[in-house]
Amino acid sequence: MTICLAALCCVLSVFLSWRYIQKTYAAIDTIFDSILAQKAGLSFETELDSRLSKLTHKAIKIVQMNSADVVQLGQEKQTIQSLLSDMSHQMKTPLSSISMYIDLLLEGNLSSGEQREFFTRIKAGTEKLGWLMDSLIKMSRLEVGAIELAPVPAGIKQTISDSISMVLAAAAKKNISIQAEPFMDTPLLHDRKWTVEAMANVLENAVKYSEANSKICISVEALPLYTKINFTDHGVGIAPEEWNSIFKRFYRGKNVKMTDGAGLGLYLASLILEKQGGYILVDSEPNKDTTFSMFLQNCKK
Repeated sequence: MTICLAALCCVLSVFLSWRYIQKTYAAIDTIFDSILAQKAGLSFETELDSRLSKLTHKAIKIVQMNSADVVQLGQEKQTIQSLLSDMSHQMKTPLSSISMYIDLLLEGNLSSGEQREFFTRIKAGTEKLGWLMDSLIKMSRLEVGAIELAPVPAGIKQTISDSISMVLAAAAKKNISIQAEPFMDTPLLHDRKWTVEAMANVLENAVKYSEANSKICISVEALPLYTKINFTDHGVGIAPEEWNSIFKRFYRGKNVKMTDGAGLGLYLASLILEKQGGYILVDSEPNKDTTFSMFLQNCKK
């Protein structure tokens, strides 16, 4: 009798174990099917503290990560398509102009003065294309992280001075003076090379959109966490509804459509500051003045 009871218990134990294994395999099979189908709606055993519950949570995490990757890839694809479209649009005009001037030169029957004028325009067009390609390469490398900025404590006075020197020639052609208010040189966390480029982009815009014989003022203001560097010009100005848009890639303000430009300078400036923990803001009154304020991190004391 005892032997029969023991055998029965053994058979029952084997049967229950077999049922448990079958149920577990079926659950695992369902989990893998859900992963393959990209479904995160696994509801069984998620509240229990069991191995199957832990496996279910991990499967849900995998599906969610894959879904996020798919969304990110879609966004990157749209960004690339948008970039290619914008690049094509930006390059079309100078390329068409260069092609037209070359055709006119090849036809002959032009005076020496006309030839010189067309060669000058061709040179300007090729310079614009070169600048555009250089800006696009910098922009794309910064966006994908191929270029890593290295912010270190460095005096800001030299950085500002270097940026001014990059636009002095253009300012001189319009008799625009660039004046910096006296300030104490302060070490700020920034990558000098790239910060000079960001400041030069802002100053180039100031020169481009300011009237001849005007002036551009630079001031520095220390704040608790950041130092604010202001660049103020007295040009065409920017309408308040465009203050956020002007930092977008290839965006150009409504009142500067007739002035040559690509809409990359301010975007690059904003991107460079963002990459080193800073930011840029604008305050402007149309046809009166515009102030771009760059914020760079103070060094920890």
